[in-house]
Parts: sequence; C-alpha cells; structure tokens
Amino acid sequence: MTEGERELPFDRCCGGVSRREILTWALLGAGALALEPVGSLAAEAPASRRGTGPSLAQAEGALRDLVSRHAASADNPWAMMHGIRALGKGFSVAGGSAVEYLSSRELREKELAGQKCLYMPREVEGHENTFLKTLLEAGVELSTPITAAGRRHTVAGLVDSAKKLFSFDPTLSPVDNSRDELAWSIIAFSITTKPGQDVWKNAEGQEIRFRDVVEAGFASAESASADFLAAKKRGVMPVWKDRISNFTCGGTHLIYSLAVAVRYGHLGKRGRERLAEQLSLLIWRLKADLVLLEQYYAKVARVYPAKTQASRPYELDSRLKFLGHAFEILSYVRLQGLYVLTPEQEQQAKAAKQTLAETILEVKNLNLIAFKKTNRKLFDLLIGDACHAYHGIHMAAGVNQARSEQLTGEVIL
Repeated sequence: MTEGERELPFDRCCGGVSRREILTWALLGAGALALEPVGSLAAEAPASRRGTGPSLAQAEGALRDLVSRHAASADNPWAMMHGIRALGKGFSVAGGSAVEYLSSRELREKELAGQKCLYMPREVEGHENTFLKTLLEAGVELSTPITAAGRRHTVAGLVDSAKKLFSFDPTLSPVDNSRDELAWSIIAFSITTKPGQDVWKNAEGQEIRFRDVVEAGFASAESASADFLAAKKRGVMPVWKDRISNFTCGGTHLIYSLAVAVRYGHLGKRGRERLAEQLSLLIWRLKADLVLLEQYYAKVARVYPAKTQASRPYELDSRLKFLGHAFEILSYVRLQGLYVLTPEQEQQAKAAKQTLAETILEVKNLNLIAFKKTNRKLFDLLIGDACHAYHGIHMAAGVNQARSEQLTGEVIL
C-alpha cells in the first residue's frame, strides 16, 4: 500500500465508500449536513467548465483506446467484465471472446439444497450477479452456449442458477446500506422476468416476489437521498454528502437498476413516476456532487499541501466515476424513451459532459502503467470507471447495449 492510499480517500468502485474516506472527512473538519445558497457556491466552479475545452468526441476516442489497452488483461477478470460493459459482447481477449474466456475460467459450480448451481465468486465479480447482468445488458442471448465448471451450459442456465441462489429479506429497513447490493440482481432479473410472472422459489425454498425486490430498491434510493431532495426543493446546495453518497459509486448503480426495472414494466406506472423523481434529482446532482468534490479536495490541498499532487488522480477518478455512471443512466433512459429532459436539464447535462470530457483527457495523461505496478487499487478504479464512462457516452443498441427486441421480445412502457 502506498503512502497516498493510506492518507487519501479511496472510494472503491463497486465497493462503496471506505471507512478510510469517512475518517479523512472527519479529520478535515467536515460536520453534519449544512446548506448554503446556490449562488454562494456557483462561483466556485472552475472557469474551464463554462463552455470551452475538449470535445466529447476527443474524450470518447481517448476512452476507447484506454479500455482496449487496459481492460483485456488476462490476470484481471474484474476489468475484463468492465471491458464487456464498455465495448460489448464482441470484446475479445487473446484473440477470443471475453465472454467465453471469463465463463470457462471464472464460473464455478456448487451444490445448494441438493441442486447444482453456477456462480461467479464474489471476489471476482465484486457484486452478486455482476457478470450475469453484464452479459444480458450487452445483448448476449439466453441460448448462447458457455463453458463453465468443465461442462457446456447456456446463459439461460446461468439465469436459472442465479434465481436459485438469490435470497431476499423483505424485513430489512430501507436505510440499510445492504439494499444497495440489490442493484446488479435487479438488472439481471428485470430483463429475464416478466411482470405478473415474477414469483419463484430459490434453492432453499424461499419464495421470491421480484416486485418486492424492486420496491425495496426504490424505497432505499428514496430514503437515502431524502436530504439531497430537500435541498433541491429549497433551492440550496449541500455541503455534506447524503446517505446515498455512501452507496456504490454514489448510488448510481442502484438508480440505473431501477431504470432497467421500469423499462421492463416492473411496478408499472407508479414505477415510472418514482423513477422520474430519481432522474430529476440525479441531474441536479450533476452539479451538486461536483461542488462537494471540489470543496473536499480543496480542503485536502489546504490541510495537506504536500499531498496535493498525490491526491489529483483520486480527484480525477472521483469525477470520472460519478459522471461516467450518471451518464450511463441518462443515456439508458434516453435510449429507452423513459424520460425527457427539460431545456434547463439539458443545459445542466451539457455542462457536466464538458467536465467529463476534460476529466477523461486528463486521465489519459496519467501514467497508468506506473499505477498498475505501484498502486493497483487506483489503477483498477481508473480502468473500471473509464469503462462505465465510455458506456455512458457511447451507448449503442446492438453494440454494447441489448436491442429492444432482445431477451424479452418486447418493450413494456
């Protein structure tokens, strides 16, 4: 572990905010949630983010090059999964399919209650059903053959195993952070489970009602972002994170999963209404979260001036992470016709895209090879977040996103 990792915040991609980051915030004197007028914070935005700078096309090319060179490493299956996320089911490793490469080398088989089930170890995929949902979202057909545990299977068999292994506690409070872990399973099961036919029993006999799982996801997102929502309604900006900020990648995975659930018809009209509220708040956060990040790293520079240079890659990744994931959500809802931005929201999104483009090109200039040798955590963060960002600004049905007619054969809106 490097000196920078010990003393600087480390928001693990696909792992939430670490205790180290929370402690660092405390050391810097951050207090309870406080609010300040928008006007008092607006002047803090850097001049470079007021409409000038590199184009998104330049940034897109830089990202594709970065992903192609660094996400295909045979010794990094987690990054490889993210490569599929970015470039689609055609992403190749060592001249062959990355999908087959990961299936044949990383999927395992275990017996539960007398039933054999395929699974991807958590230490490989990070979150339950990450690999499965990645395949489904990339448009890999259910009938696609895969090799796993030395035998031939299909993606449909992997879905069946996932349902057998999935468990859900409906009694947990919406504020329980473990609800964030539902995101990847919500995506996988939304795509493969039709509303009205959404009840099954897992291998241990527990009845799973998928509508309850989606409801729990919504309740968690709404509860965890209540302070942000209150600030938005009052026309002020927060100077402290809300609870959703401590979810994986700022809660963006959970919000994205709810968009997928709504796209496939789960929770019906009310689900669409609740999603619209979350999307409106997310667009507001395109500015709010960046203000919080800038304030935080400015305080790092003041309190630890000797660490300013070492903290810069972390600051870049924090911006890349949130904006890249946020634009995945916005691109998805545009592609699926789930939400129409107002002119004001379009301007907010445009400004955030400019910031993302600037961030991407600065990341491109980092010495990633050196980080891979000396700071593997940071290297993985940057690669994973680059993959999400590419998917966010270059989402294409039939390329790195399933076409509307795939998997269910219909669009339920």
